[in-house]
Amino acid sequence: MPVSGFSRGALVALGFALLIAPSARSGPMRTNQPPEPTKPRTATDAELKFVDDSVLKLKLTDEKLELVTKHGVLSIAVADIRRIEFANRVPADAAERALHLIAKLNHPEFKVREAATAELKAMGARAYPLVLKAIKHDDPEVGRRADEVVKHIQTRVAPALLEPRDTDLVQTDDSKFTGRLSAEVLNVHTFQFGEQRVKLADVRALRAGSGAAGEDAGAAVAQAPGNLSAYQQQFGKELVFAVTGSVPAAGANAGVWGTDLYTLDSNLAVAAVHAGIVKPGETATVRVRIVNSPPQFTSSFRNSVNSTAYGNYPNGAYTFVPR
Repeated sequence: MPVSGFSRGALVALGFALLIAPSARSGPMRTNQPPEPTKPRTATDAELKFVDDSVLKLKLTDEKLELVTKHGVLSIAVADIRRIEFANRVPADAAERALHLIAKLNHPEFKVREAATAELKAMGARAYPLVLKAIKHDDPEVGRRADEVVKHIQTRVAPALLEPRDTDLVQTDDSKFTGRLSAEVLNVHTFQFGEQRVKLADVRALRAGSGAAGEDAGAAVAQAPGNLSAYQQQFGKELVFAVTGSVPAAGANAGVWGTDLYTLDSNLAVAAVHAGIVKPGETATVRVRIVNSPPQFTSSFRNSVNSTAYGNYPNGAYTFVPR
């Protein structure tokens, strides 16, 4: 006999539905499975050359870099990048400091003007673009001191590093792209310091992947000539030589003129010892850069070598570049 209008089959179905309802409300049954492992970040071997000519080998941990070009925005996989020549970037704090110092070049106190001039010289390429503009300043004292700073920097920095470059050049195995990288930093991992963020303003060039071995890898290094007189007026040129350090006999002239900046006819093997690049009798690979001559070459006694002072030498000078 029916019960309250429901058949016995309907009651059984209703009871079954009530039994499974809590399970349905709570969702599917969960199992105690371990979470999927996080995919490790890819890393690309690279070598960074900084604006002070120091070099650091590391791993790039960014997966892509965004390059803004006149044809649109490119997203380039870091693993595909072989070289980057970075645009000139002056950090905001450095630009602010340089402008502050330029404003002091006509300060009423002589010692303040001298201190500002010296600091601008020490800033080197960082201050160069702003000081170059200051040469045309309405105040003749500012213009004169700015010109002094510019000439000082030009004798110590390769001309290629002082040329204004507004765009980054990114090279892959089969293409070159010119534009402006949107990032302000590179994410890297270094053996020495772990995870780091490197400002693009501090970097001059990057070699990655197969290009990270360096420009000199695989190439025979020439034995050093006696001096670099053959490279007169070739400002900005960099050369790599195998040099065996030498010192003059007691009482003999060292054949070296200058300190840190040496006349082109200075004995290269002796100058390398004087500069602390190699020791007497030691053979090492050194890099030298041809630069403009300073107004005067100064003398000094270093590492058992006594260099000589010299005046005007217009043919050029050379300096040792850290490797």
